[in-house]
Amino acid sequence: MTEYWDLLDEKREPMGVLHRRGEPLPEGARHLCVEIITLWNGRMLTTRRHPQKHNGGYWEVTTGSALAGEDSRTAAVRELYEETGIRTEKEALIPFDHVITPRIFSDTYLLILSEEPKITLQSTETVDYAWLTPAEMLGRCREGIVIGHLAERFARYALMLEDTLQKEGER
Repeated sequence: MTEYWDLLDEKREPMGVLHRRGEPLPEGARHLCVEIITLWNGRMLTTRRHPQKHNGGYWEVTTGSALAGEDSRTAAVRELYEETGIRTEKEALIPFDHVITPRIFSDTYLLILSEEPKITLQSTETVDYAWLTPAEMLGRCREGIVIGHLAERFARYALMLEDTLQKEGER
């Protein structure tokens, strides 16, 4: 199935142009991506990308592109379900980070779960999963087995996640 994205300008305003995934982005255009860091029992859900995918074999959190017509939270809910089988409501997503690059706007959300979810991997996207503490994920980043863009940000994320998990444990 061909994916189409809405293109956004540098101010994150829609350009009124549909873009076919896989084709070069026009100069000055960006598309919307999402990341979801799912937390349960002091750990975060990580998945291993299918070997045939770009960055195959590397570990990541749930991530993906918003499809045409989707806002950030809608895309996050869809990606989470497609890649892990976890269902959630948009309102449960907690804004965590926002990154701008020359080609993307990326919104990162936290999802804090009170019960262990049943994980159902999307066989064409992911081949394994692991629940890791932020320290364990940081270790994987240092080993070079986490997707580069996430590994670059994770040193900052690790401290923030430890703080979030500590506060959740106090509740």
